[in-house]
Amino acid sequence: MSVLLITYDFVEPGPAVDALLGIIHSYKHIQLSEGSFAIETHEKTRTIFNKMRPSLGENAHLLVATLIKPFSGTVSDPVSDWLTKHLSEY
Repeated sequence: MSVLLITYDFVEPGPAVDALLGIIHSYKHIQLSEGSFAIETHEKTRTIFNKMRPSLGENAHLLVATLIKPFSGTVSDPVSDWLTKHLSEY
């Protein structure tokens, strides 16, 4: 199983954000920051991107990328623990 980084930015938040969050929350996930999540899935980055694309407007940005160990960051202990448990080794 892979862990994917989902990071987004909406110029004007609204129902589109709710739709995007609904998709994210359907997976095992952890919130990394206001507009960033890590999700655990067997699906490919392109598949996840295509699921989320209809929620995007013209002024929204979305990145879906694969995360692997090692990682570094100033994150909370629960986030660090979740990533340590779920990320694969390179």
